[in-house]
Amino acid sequence: MISSSFGPHGRFPLYRRLAFALASVALLAMLGLWAAVEAQEQFAQPAGTAVEQRLAVLLLLQSLCAALIVGGVMAIAHRAYHVLVRQSTESQDLLPPAARERGSNEVERLIEGLAEFNAQDAGRIAAEGWQSRVDAAQLTRYGMTLHALHQSVRLLSRADTSEVSLRQALQLLEAALGSQTVALQLHGQAIDSLDGAALIDTRGEPRLLASLGAPSTARRHGGARVVAPTPDCPYASLLVPLACDGRPIGTLVAQFRADERLDDTQVQLAESFARLAGTAIAALSRRQEERRMALMEERGAIAAELHDSLAQALSYMKIQVARLQAGLDRDAPREDIRRTSDELREGLSLAYREVRELIAAFRVRVGPGGLRAALQDAIDGFGQRSQLEISYADRIGACPLEPNEELHVLQLVREALSNAVRHAQARQVWVTAEYRVDDHQLTVTIEDDGLGLDPDPEQSGHYGLGIMRERARSLRGHCSVEPREGSGTRVRLAFSPQRFPAERPIPHPP
Repeated sequence: MISSSFGPHGRFPLYRRLAFALASVALLAMLGLWAAVEAQEQFAQPAGTAVEQRLAVLLLLQSLCAALIVGGVMAIAHRAYHVLVRQSTESQDLLPPAARERGSNEVERLIEGLAEFNAQDAGRIAAEGWQSRVDAAQLTRYGMTLHALHQSVRLLSRADTSEVSLRQALQLLEAALGSQTVALQLHGQAIDSLDGAALIDTRGEPRLLASLGAPSTARRHGGARVVAPTPDCPYASLLVPLACDGRPIGTLVAQFRADERLDDTQVQLAESFARLAGTAIAALSRRQEERRMALMEERGAIAAELHDSLAQALSYMKIQVARLQAGLDRDAPREDIRRTSDELREGLSLAYREVRELIAAFRVRVGPGGLRAALQDAIDGFGQRSQLEISYADRIGACPLEPNEELHVLQLVREALSNAVRHAQARQVWVTAEYRVDDHQLTVTIEDDGLGLDPDPEQSGHYGLGIMRERARSLRGHCSVEPREGSGTRVRLAFSPQRFPAERPIPHPP
C-alpha cells in the first residue's frame, strides 16, 4: 500500500520528494548537532595540536551541514513556490471566476474547482444519457411514423378503397400517434362514396365529437388544431380537416389523455394522413363518377343503337301493318295483301336479326386473350353472319391497354363492321390495328368497298358514326370517317394509350 502510494510511480510523487528533502535536512541538522556536542567535549580537554585539528574538522563539518541545510531549505522553498504558487495559479486560471473566490487558501480553491468540474462532468454525462434516450425515442417514433404512412399509402392507394381499408389505416395512425382513439367524420359526397359511412373510428367515437355533434365550419376549413380538455370533454383532442380541391369532405379527430402534450411530429403525421385520406376518398368519388358517366354513355349508346336499328325496323313494320289493315278494310286485291304480308315478314326477320346483333354487341367482353383475340373473334363472327370477306392485319405489338380502352376499341370496330354490313352493302373489308412506339399511338383503320358515305349520315337516321366519335373522345383520341380511294369508306381511330410499354421509358416533356 505504502509502496504503491509513495514509490517511484505512486500517486504522490511531490509529497515523496518533500519527505525525502525534509529527512535530508533533519539528518544534516542531527550531524550539525553532533558536531556541536563533539566540539564542546573537545573544548573541555587540554589544548593541543590534535585537539585543534579535530576542532577544525568539526567546524568544517558544521559549516557543510549549515550550507546543506540552507540549500535544502531553499530547494524546498523553490519547489513549494513552483507547486503551490505557479501550478496553483495556472490551475485556478482554468476555473470559473466564481470558483476562484471560494476557500481560504489555494488548495481549498483547487478542491472546490475540482468538485465543480466533477459536478459539471457528471451533469454532462447525465445530459448525454438523457439526450441519447430522447434520440432513441424520437428515432422509434419516426420509424413508427414512416411505417404508418407507408402502410396507409399501401392501403389507400388501391382502387378498392373502402370503410374497411380506412379503418385499418386509422388503426396504424392510432398506434403511431399513441392516442386512445382516432375517427374520421365525413359528410357530403364522401359519405355517398363509402356507402353511407359517416363516421369511421378505431375504438369508439371520440368524446369531442359526441359533445360537439359535428366540427364547426371554421374548424373544417382551418388547419390542424389541438383542443385542450374541458369539463364536457376531459381529453386532449387533435382535429385535422380533410379537403379535396379546396372543398371540405370531413374531419380527422384523435383523442389523447388529458395530460398528453402533443409535439410537432404527431401533428405533422396527422396532417399527412389527412391529406392522404382526403386524396383517397376523392379518388374513390371520381372513380364512381367515371363509372356513372360510363354507364350513362353506354345507355346513350344503347338508345342510339336501338333508334338506329330496331326502332327503324319497328317503324317500318308499323307502316306495313297499317297498309295491311287498310287493305283488309277496303277489300284490296289478294296480291296486294300478300305483298304487304311478305314485306311485313321481311321486316320482322330484319328486326329479329337486329335484336340478335344488339344482344351480341352489348354482351361483348374482352377475354383473357386481350384485344387481339377479341378482335379476331368479332371479325370471324361478322364474316360468318354476313358473308363478308374481312382481312385483318395485327400490328399491335407490345401495346399495353387498359380494359376500358380495349372495350371501346372493340366496340368501335364492331360498329364500323356493322355499318359496312347494314348500310354500305360492302363485299370486302380491311381491318388494320397498328401501334407506333415512337409517338405512342395506336391506330385502328376499317376500310370497305361499299357504297360510301351518305351526304348527311345523321339526318339519314344512322347514329353509329356519332357513337364512334363519342368512343374516340372517351379514349382522348380522334375518329375520322372519310371516303376511301376508289369506293367505300375509311374509318380511322387514333389515340394514345394510358400506359407505356414496360421496355420503353416514359418520355418527359421538352
